Amino acid sequence: APEERFAALLGGREPLLICEELVLRARADLRARRAREAALQTRVALESLLAELERGLPPDRRRALVADRAAVGDAANAALLGELEEEAIAAVEASVGRMEGALRGRRIEGTCSPVPG
Repeated sequence: APEERFAALLGGREPLLICEELVLRARADLRARRAREAALQTRVALESLLAELERGLPPDRRRALVADRAAVGDAANAALLGELEEEAIAAVEASVGRMEGALRGRRIEGTCSPVPG
């Protein structure tokens, strides 16, 4: 499936969403143990995903992501001041996982469509 997605992107059959790249960056920061950077990246990724997939997210997925705003926002604000506590890192990791799930759902199930540009 990743090869099909890549071919669709290259062929112009599917749009590349900004949130996809931002979620990848957030995941890369988490893997590299850059918690502060991950928190900041996750905040932007979350808002981007909610905007780009506004009408295409299933209601339960959308509710979970909207609920992430507070914890992710708090983590991003804390990241501006210094190192994050484990609870904040866990909230960022959980939100990135939910965003990855939403993007997988869009690709696999075709349940999410981007907001027209």
